[in-house]
Amino acid sequence: MKNLITSIIFCFLLIGNIFAQKAEPKFSSVYTDLNKSCKTIRGGDGQDDAFDCRGIGGYRIYNWSAAAAQFFAVKTSKKDEDMIQLATQDFNYNMNKVKIEWRLANGKPFAVIMRFDKYSDTKDEFAYFGKKNGEELIIKGLKGFEKIDFTVDGKTPNANAEARKLADNAFLGK
Repeated sequence: MKNLITSIIFCFLLIGNIFAQKAEPKFSSVYTDLNKSCKTIRGGDGQDDAFDCRGIGGYRIYNWSAAAAQFFAVKTSKKDEDMIQLATQDFNYNMNKVKIEWRLANGKPFAVIMRFDKYSDTKDEFAYFGKKNGEELIIKGLKGFEKIDFTVDGKTPNANAEARKLADNAFLGK
């Protein structure tokens, strides 16, 4: 009888320990091709056209231009204050070959990764003009994951994998 009670207690402890362990989320990616997934929003009265691009989970990529620059942001609603700024690029930036990577944990988006051109080594606010001197990946957290905010130099070996690792580790709190 004593062995039976000991076995039952052991089983309860073992089962409790299994349920207490937090399962590692399953990470995956979904991509938005800006050449295929965007609709044009016609500008009026001297305004340039903008582009609204399909994303995932209610998120969209919004691209607009002003003066001599293009701006990229993630939109969560029609309100501008809900935008997550990604980057500013030269007006001539060719977005036709750009793919946005959405990072997902258990099928839910938590971050976005996008490759942008780097132009200048200066810390000037207009560092998106001039001669292109490389690329970088920008990793931004979506709503609730704003702590995710990294860049990876495009010349880094396996830069895309490194960007995913930074996003995933930040999601896990590492």
